[in-house]
Amino acid sequence: MYNLKEKLTVAMYVAGLSASQIVGLWERFDTPDKLLNGIDKASDILDCKQLATVKKHLKDTFVAKYFNKLAQDNILCVTYYSENYPETLKNISDPPIVLFARGNVGLLKSKCFAVVGTRKLSNYGKRVTMNFTSELARYFTIVSGLAYGADSVAHTITLDNNGKTIAVLGSGLNNIYPSTNRGLAERIAMSGSLIISEFLPDAPPLAFHFPRRNRIVSALSVGLLVTEAPEKSGTLGTVNLALDQGRDVYVVPGEIYASGFKGSNNLIKSLQGCMVTSPSDILSHYNFTPRQKVTVQLNIEEQAIVDLLSQDKMNFDDLLVSTGFSVSTLNFLLANLELRSIIAKLPGNFYCLDGGNR
Repeated sequence: MYNLKEKLTVAMYVAGLSASQIVGLWERFDTPDKLLNGIDKASDILDCKQLATVKKHLKDTFVAKYFNKLAQDNILCVTYYSENYPETLKNISDPPIVLFARGNVGLLKSKCFAVVGTRKLSNYGKRVTMNFTSELARYFTIVSGLAYGADSVAHTITLDNNGKTIAVLGSGLNNIYPSTNRGLAERIAMSGSLIISEFLPDAPPLAFHFPRRNRIVSALSVGLLVTEAPEKSGTLGTVNLALDQGRDVYVVPGEIYASGFKGSNNLIKSLQGCMVTSPSDILSHYNFTPRQKVTVQLNIEEQAIVDLLSQDKMNFDDLLVSTGFSVSTLNFLLANLELRSIIAKLPGNFYCLDGGNR
């Protein structure tokens, strides 16, 4: 399954060598035999302590034991030298030398699109994330970071729509973070999608891991969508990484007085042409034709509610007065329309048309 160069690359990574050191060793010793026989001559790349550690890790017994443990944990390895390592990662300034993976590693070479945003999604932000992701997932593998909020919604909606998704972790695959997303992580891996991390399988979720995770999220993707971001947000760091990597960035506008959208709206002011208000704005850029909306059959009472909400959101009491329905009838109709994703319920007992059916 793995050639010797891949195995030795993983062994050196586990030994604690940096990506640049591993690349330097392979440039010096271009075959496994030359590396194993000449490692003692690499004192200009490794110090004495590193050399002693690496020599232990390069032994057949350690390599065999480590890869057996990975197999037991259902973990695959994709190295910089593997056939299925994506060019999108090779072309960035600091590519990961090893990716630990669980699931369908073939997705690394699929056409990917990142969906990111705040961990504290508003109801509007959640609707936007659901609407855009459900459309984008028909054409792209959706990439995100398995965090609370926008990431979790993006992964979940993709799977719900039979799409493929890649979750990039800021911890090891045996230490899913946040722990409440373990079920989602398992669903991703078991459904033909993919979970990856450049960190060793038992690595904890340390703070400096997440910016490194974010560079992979953006690098894998042809473009990145921000669905909601406050002024101080890790999402904005991912945007900067995407821009440095030459990726397309798209941003959904939000309410100007909402703190959760201050970062998003500032991006729109500073990045010309990044604002999008429909998935078709993104899809058309990549020459995809969005699907036609399915005509929804409504009865007379349902149509009356939809007509009212097409003008603006309304609360329950105003709908009650405008329609003349009884409380029980209106509750029934609203529940039915919400169940069919035609309308959405907002805080304060307000209702509006669902973002995907306007």
